[in-house]
This record gives sequence, structure tokens and C-alpha cells, in this order.
Amino acid sequence: MAYLKLIELGTRSATEVRGDVARLGRSPDCTVVLAGAHVEVVSALHAELRHGPTGWQLKDLGSRNGTFLNGHRLEGDARLKAGDVIGLGESGPRFSVAAVADVLEATVPERPGLGASPPERHTPPEARAYGVTLLAALTGRRYEARGVRIRLGRGRECEVQPVGPTDTIVSRVHAELTVGSTGGLVIRDVGSTNGTFVNDEPVIEPVPIRLGDRIMLGKGGPVLIVEGIGTAPQLPGAPRRSHVGPKTLRAMIAAAIAKAKRRLAAWVALLVLFFGAGVYGVYWLVSGEVQETERERRTAGDSTRAETERLRQELAAARVAAAPAALVESLRVKLQAAEASTADLRAALARAQTALSSQLEAGEQRRLAAQAEVQRLRDELAAAERRAPSPATIDSLRRAVTAAEQQTQNLEGKLRAIRASDFATIAQQSQGAVGLVTVSFGHDYYSGTGFVITADGYLLTNWHVVADSQHARPDTIWVTMADQAAARLADVIVTSQERDIAVLRVRGYQGPYLTDLDWTGTRARQGEPAALIGYPAGSGFAHLRSAVVRTSMTAGIISRATEDVIQFDGMTIGGSSGSPLFNSDGAVIAIHRAGLPQAPGFALSVPIKHVVPLLPTELKQRLGLR
Repeated sequence: MAYLKLIELGTRSATEVRGDVARLGRSPDCTVVLAGAHVEVVSALHAELRHGPTGWQLKDLGSRNGTFLNGHRLEGDARLKAGDVIGLGESGPRFSVAAVADVLEATVPERPGLGASPPERHTPPEARAYGVTLLAALTGRRYEARGVRIRLGRGRECEVQPVGPTDTIVSRVHAELTVGSTGGLVIRDVGSTNGTFVNDEPVIEPVPIRLGDRIMLGKGGPVLIVEGIGTAPQLPGAPRRSHVGPKTLRAMIAAAIAKAKRRLAAWVALLVLFFGAGVYGVYWLVSGEVQETERERRTAGDSTRAETERLRQELAAARVAAAPAALVESLRVKLQAAEASTADLRAALARAQTALSSQLEAGEQRRLAAQAEVQRLRDELAAAERRAPSPATIDSLRRAVTAAEQQTQNLEGKLRAIRASDFATIAQQSQGAVGLVTVSFGHDYYSGTGFVITADGYLLTNWHVVADSQHARPDTIWVTMADQAAARLADVIVTSQERDIAVLRVRGYQGPYLTDLDWTGTRARQGEPAALIGYPAGSGFAHLRSAVVRTSMTAGIISRATEDVIQFDGMTIGGSSGSPLFNSDGAVIAIHRAGLPQAPGFALSVPIKHVVPLLPTELKQRLGLR
């Protein structure tokens, strides 16, 4: 019987098609009935999946908004393969083809006392080796492996060992990644003690693996995120494992047990003879001293008990004495961690101070140039007055001098305000919670900035960072925090196109977060200094020559503060959408939204108070908001 598995990308719900024909649409007669968000673009009978001699085919049924395959509108029939994305309308539901098979894979019945046997592997001789990259959700460590079989567990024979050899949750060989019957990569549990889970669902039979899947080895065990999948031809001459059937395996086990029993019987007989001779010799030597030993035992009873008590006391004292040593070791480890953290903070502070110094130097050069321009205009005005030109010319020169003097005074005021603020310390304390947000729409990738506001990874950014007029949600979101190289997957929680705000949640987040936020909208005042921390120009500028991302900071003043917008008049151009805007006290007052190309350094931001109505109720309660 033909088989097809679809996963809806919006809800992550899976649908299995067991038959030759399946229809998608709003009609109750369809195999896959669509409901919920964006269903208005779906026709009653929208598309059809049909299995034929060449495999599964996708066909549009004359729908109003069209059927899309991998982002392209379908004109005729198209053949499906694992990994394809089916879209119903441009903005309607999207399904990922998780598995495609002509015949369901047969399973082997359970054997008494041994549990269910894993299905036999039917990897063709020409199977291609897979290369995978797995990211440990807890530690951020990456594991890379390659082959037609990749084992996961704590044993040394495993290609991926996410835990130490003493971990009891993970079995010696817990699970394995293999090439499935359709040529795709699947994961199977190999009789582990605590089970294998993919996206929190137990693995009973081989499950196809795709990017972003979460593999958990045992309940509460390590979680591995599939970060990369690739294929490559199998190396020439690479050995292949032969399959051993259940009956042959039982015969081999029985023969091995019988052979072991014969060897054990021979060793037991030899040991009995050896120990018998030894016992007889010892008995002959000590038989003459039995009476003397008995007498000594009676007289020494009290002294033995006293010695035992003394040893107990010494043992207790030794344990007490050992406690400070363990405490010292613990403190030593904590001291090393504190020193490493201090070194990182010093490096961050140095970068912030360098950035601020360069900005102040650039501002000082602009101030000196403005002063020189004022002096030039004054000299020109004096010369014109001596020549006695027309009154209109004199008035024009006087207005130019006045405007230049006003500009110089504004620059001097901004520089005084910035120098009086400790933005270097603010950057040191806060930039660790600012992340580079990378999103994908099909084959297109975009980047922006976001900042974390809770310990469990809730992150704020702009709506236009994660969506646009043609894409309500991105295919994938990654977040790389400041001074780190490892990226984590993130999910969209809620968005507001009107306010240009998006709330995300970083999966498995453990790291710094910002706690001082202006939820009431009362801490932004015109004329006060402010600073922006983010990733201008996106990932290309943030990464530089290393995999670690670095933030950039710009400083300026708040030139306007209204109910709906905060205007930030900095000394550098914009471009870091979603960055936090800090006041001189280190509080986040707004989310940077956009800069004006015609006015470098002129940036508009959304006050942070507009985020409150969008937050989930449970999160607002935790943050103490109404």
C-alpha cells in the first residue's frame, strides 16, 4: 500500500496518507481537511495527491489561489519527493513532505523477553552516505558525523557521544541514524532502556529526520538539534554490514552459550582441585595451634572491640578533615569560572570603550569642522560689510552665520551629554543579551537584531525582521547571541504589523537577559543621551573574520519623544532593526525600527510600552505587568 506523510509547518501536526489518492481542501470530503488561520485562501477542493507508476504526483484542482511546490506555482502535475514543501495559495497553509514510500516498511513481530526487534534495514548497495551536524541544546556543543549508519550513545563505538560513559539515562548504543528505504535519513531506537524521542514523540518505528528536529535520548536525557544534513557518495571499498536474520542470530547465541559453558566447567574443576589442596595444607599447618589461638582470642576480645571503636573515630575524623578539601576544590572551580567571566567582561568593556572613543573622535572632528565653517562665514560677512554690498546680501550672510553657530552649539551639547554618560559600562552589562536574528524565506536569508527579556528565552525584535507582505512567517529562525558562535532555533510567538513588533522564543535558551525595561513609557526625555546596541549591516559585518558575532554601539541623544515614536539622533547610520535603545541609566526605552537614508544618524524607534498588550498572559504575570 502506498504511503505519504505530511507535516503542517504552522502547527507541526502530522498527517499520514495510506492509499493511492488524497485530496486537500476545506470540504469535509477531503482526506486532509483544512481549518484555522489563513484557511480563507484555500478552496473547497484545492489540490490532489495521487500515487501512480512513477510515484506520488501533486496536482492543482482548479483552485482560486493556486497550488505551490517549493515556492513555485504549479502549472501541471509534479512528482513529490521527501523534503518538498506544498503551499495552498501564496499565504495559505504549507506542508512539508516528511516521508514518501511506495510500500509501508514491514515490521518484525516481538520476541518474548527481548522486546520488539528493529525493522530489517534494506539499504541499497549504492546508498549515499549522510553527513549530519547535531547541536547539543544544553551545552551548545556541535557533533559532526558521516556514514550510512551513525550511532548515538555513551559507548566508545558510537560516532556521536553526547554524554559521558557513566550516564545512566543514555544506553551504550541508544539510537542510530540510517538510510531509509526511500533513500532519506531516518532515526531508529536500537533497544535503549529509556527510549528515543523526536520532537517529544517516541520512536516506535524508523522516523524521517529533517532540519530543526529535536532528538532526545531518554526522558530527561540530552537533546540534540539537527542543524545540518548533507549527502555524499559512499567511499570506494567501504565495508558494508551483512544482515543476520533472527533464526541465525538465535543459533549463534546458543552455540556461543554452549561453548562458554564447556569452558566454565573446565575452569571450575581446575579451581576445585587447586583450592582443595590448598585447604588441606593450611589445615595441617594450623591444627596444632588451634587451642593456643582460642585462648588468645578470648583474652583479646576486649582489646579488639576497643581497636574497632578507635578506627571508627579516626574514620569519622578523616571524613571531617576531608570536607574542607572538597570545599577548597569547589571554591577553586568557582574562582576559575569567575576569572573567565571577568576576562570576558573586560574584553567586552574594552570593545565598548573603543567604539565609544571612535564615535567621540568623529564627533569632535565634526565639531571642529563646524567651528571652522562658522569662522569662515564670519570672515566673509566682515569682508562683505566693508565692501558695502546690498542689504539682502548682508542679511543672507548673517542668517548663514547664525545657522552655523546653532549647529555648532548642538554638536557641543550632544558631545557633552555623551561624555557624561557611562555607555561603556551599559554595553558591558547588557550586550550579552543582544542576539543576531537570521531568518530564511525559501532560499532567501535576512538578518536583524533582537534582545532577550526573560531567563527562558523570550526575545523582542521587529515584525519586518521575521515577516513581510508576502510571507507571514519565515521557514526557519536562528539566533546567535553576542560573543558566541553557536546559533539556536527560535519560534514566533506573536507579531504586530501595525506597531512593527515581534515576540520570539529561543529554544533551550540559557543565558543573560535584560531586566530594566521602560514598560510604562516614562523614562525617555527629549535631549537626554541614549545608545543603540545591535548588528548594523547584518551578519556579514557582525561575524567579521571569525564565527563569533560582535555587537556595535552608537551613541547620541533623544531628539524627540512622543506616544508612538522615539527619535534617536545618533552619530552613525541606522540599519540594526530590532536593536534595544538604552537611556543613560541603562534602561531599554524602545525597539529600533528604521533609519532614514536621506538623514544619516536619524533613527526612529517603537516605545517599549507597546509590547505589553502583545505578551502572553502568563508572561505578563511573571514580569509583573497588567
